[in-house]
Amino acid sequence: MDDNTIIRLIRDGKTEAYSRLVQKYHRNLLAFIYMLVRDPDLTEDIGQEVFLSVYKSLSKFDPDMGTPFAAWLYIIARNRCVSHLRSSRGARTLIIDDYQQLHGVEDSVEEKMIRHEELQALDASLEELPEPFRTTIIKSLEGATLHEIACEYGIPLSTVKSRLFRAKEKIKQMMNIYLGGVGHERRI
Repeated sequence: MDDNTIIRLIRDGKTEAYSRLVQKYHRNLLAFIYMLVRDPDLTEDIGQEVFLSVYKSLSKFDPDMGTPFAAWLYIIARNRCVSHLRSSRGARTLIIDDYQQLHGVEDSVEEKMIRHEELQALDASLEELPEPFRTTIIKSLEGATLHEIACEYGIPLSTVKSRLFRAKEKIKQMMNIYLGGVGHERRI
């Protein structure tokens, strides 16, 4: 059953149909939120807030306007992340601000969906990356310096550099596979 049919069922009073949308999008939405906030507990909280907010405002969503439900859902999630990160004014604010500067807020629905697919591919690629490359690149993405990573793991700085280089190359290869071949490579 497609999203628009489920939404019509919900509007017709069959509120249990909403669980289908939650099941369909839950995992990917949490991955998307995590990529923005980098905090597992906060990710769960924001995910619940987003699904509750979407449910409450479902009457405002018009399936006939051409905007896919998924795009609407992810825009709400992104906005919720931005609001939370700005209010916390912590180091995480830089992550979301950098993300917005790279991609702009005025992207089309198609561009937003492509960006979402790229984020999913990146997340999946990170999950499949073997150790010690995965841990090293995650530490780097979290903002640790090369020196800090070397000290934490008791390895030479050159080993950290080598692991990061290999991790980036492997992620590029995996993302290329996830995104369907040539033309989708991204800089990491």
